Amino acid sequence: MDGLSQYILNVVSRLPQHDDRQYYIVVRPGECPETYLQLWRTRGIVILKAAIAPIGPKREIQFRRWLRTQPQFDAAVAPSNQFPTALTIPTLYVVHDIIYERYPSQLGRLSALKRFWLHRNVAAGLRQAQVVVAVSHFTKQEILRFHPHADADKIQVVYEGWEHLRQNFEPVKVKVPFKDYVLYIGSSRGHKNLKGLLAAMEIAGDQMPAGTGLVIAGDDRMITAEQRAMIAAHKDRIMTTGWLNTTELNAYYKAAKAVVFPSLCEGFGIPVLEAFYYRKPLLLSNASSLPEVAGDAAIYFDPAQPEQMAARLLEALQMSDAEQEAWANKGEARLAAFSWASTAEQLDKLVNTLLP
Repeated sequence: MDGLSQYILNVVSRLPQHDDRQYYIVVRPGECPETYLQLWRTRGIVILKAAIAPIGPKREIQFRRWLRTQPQFDAAVAPSNQFPTALTIPTLYVVHDIIYERYPSQLGRLSALKRFWLHRNVAAGLRQAQVVVAVSHFTKQEILRFHPHADADKIQVVYEGWEHLRQNFEPVKVKVPFKDYVLYIGSSRGHKNLKGLLAAMEIAGDQMPAGTGLVIAGDDRMITAEQRAMIAAHKDRIMTTGWLNTTELNAYYKAAKAVVFPSLCEGFGIPVLEAFYYRKPLLLSNASSLPEVAGDAAIYFDPAQPEQMAARLLEALQMSDAEQEAWANKGEARLAAFSWASTAEQLDKLVNTLLP
């Protein structure tokens, strides 16, 4: 599950209940897990299903048509970057990141056109919405950098949470050829800096302790041919898992010696909180929102310097139990500053300012 899905599912599940307020949520048929739909129904949330495209101009057209068939709502929450411009009621708009401005090539075919459209859509949301929520101070700064005419006073910072990890997972055995490993969780998009991580592994080379390695978990569809060749050439030290379900992900986190997150740019960075939850030393890029989220509970490196990253990987794989425990305690203390319950409560209070 990606970060945006985690955000929406966890926030909606924790919205405070009111005697004088009715929340509705619009979902695409067959897309939302049934367990969440059942939970929302028990919390009094009305579920509306609509076959609307997830992104792009087609979504705008379909949403506009659907909205004409609905009663007049008092306010709206747009929880993802694409703003529904058909909304004419007071709206709270959540911006998670605008990474496409820095790395447009990740948009794939017709990237320049897609970037132009996304820029215009976000600009419309910043203009139309009465309240804008940024998921970090870094994201707020990025909004104002790429949209300098936006009203800074209506942009509020509300952090994300981590309680989605509190589940009763079935025990699963991880399938790795290493006695100890550093875990990377994330997609293979360019800004995630898998290229830099692989370069760091090449530099670490034979200095790595015997029987140790790197596990790359997550969507691997954008791994380049060059990167695949590098992974194959170092299969004694590097393995990929592809997509993992939540049970498998839990097992890989628990068995890891440390976690590495080398991203060049993040709007927030939920894997930071996940590493803290699992009490793992976190090797972290010192870029974008990541130091804001992790504070003093991470071991930092410059993501543009693979030599630094290699040194941190070697240090992590040779950590004593006492050193691991010290970093785990720091992470656990930092985790207390975040929660989905707080996120939902703050959004609910902001919605209150939109109501008549």
